[in-house]
Amino acid sequence: MEATLIKDGQRYTVRFERELAHPPEKVWRALTDRELLRKWFPCDVLGGWEVGSRLQFVFPGDVEGIVADEDTRGEVLAMEPRRLLEFSWGTGSVLRLELLPSETGCRFILSDTKDDASITARDAAGWELCLANLEAAVAGGAPEEFAMDAWKAPFQRYIARFEPVAGMQQGPPAGHPGVD
Repeated sequence: MEATLIKDGQRYTVRFERELAHPPEKVWRALTDRELLRKWFPCDVLGGWEVGSRLQFVFPGDVEGIVADEDTRGEVLAMEPRRLLEFSWGTGSVLRLELLPSETGCRFILSDTKDDASITARDAAGWELCLANLEAAVAGGAPEEFAMDAWKAPFQRYIARFEPVAGMQQGPPAGHPGVD
């Protein structure tokens, strides 16, 4: 399922909704257990999941200067076991993960709210790949390695959809692995 883009004043939210064929308890483990989280999330997350806890985001193969220091920190803003996890992510971004019980498992909602509209297509394409890995992780499968080629097609789709609302879109920073 594709992302939607919601504009609220000067903030933009990239939102995904997926029906997962697993109960909230099982999906919750993939959101909060560090080993399972690493199978689908774009980086390792260090810290506890209690409200107010500080988080550190460790990106694989980070090339010095690609991920700004302020983008590697966050704080847990809300946490309701098996239902809601919300945390700040770097400067001006908030990630909200919600689980709603359903007849077939649970409804998973990812909302990534940010001040910088120019990276909404880039992030939507990345989350699309991450969510495919979330589904694999919850089902006990192996995640796909991130491949720039797999990311480019959704990125182009989201540019076409998001630019009329959010303006010009930028891709990954120069020097990011896989960028020409």
